[in-house]
Amino acid sequence: MKKEKKKKRIKREPQAAILQTVESGETKADSADELLQYTLAVVGGKWKIRILWALRDGTSLRYGEIKQKIPAITDMMLSQSLRELTADVLIARQQYQQIPPKVEYRITPAGAELIPAVELLNAWAANNRKGD
Repeated sequence: MKKEKKKKRIKREPQAAILQTVESGETKADSADELLQYTLAVVGGKWKIRILWALRDGTSLRYGEIKQKIPAITDMMLSQSLRELTADVLIARQQYQQIPPKVEYRITPAGAELIPAVELLNAWAANNRKGD
């Protein structure tokens, strides 16, 4: 028996769905659903919002400094999330040509626009937390 190779999942570009929605002239409700889908694809998951929160003050942080601010995250998840946030232009990666290599991450203006929304979520949590 031959072992079947696992197929790599191809991550669907969320922006393509939004462009199709806008071009097809769908209703605003449909468009809002697509925008929500896009938002969740970009910042959804357990770690991306936490990484943006760690970078919220605008200073550049190195990998280890981010890891210290989010101690429960694994190296694999931190690396993957940093790559995805960089690809979505919510954070910027600066690599310095030196030995040992030095890489810093900082929030971009697009990422900084999300911080007020996260603050609103924090305020909601403070008001609605169960068991307090």
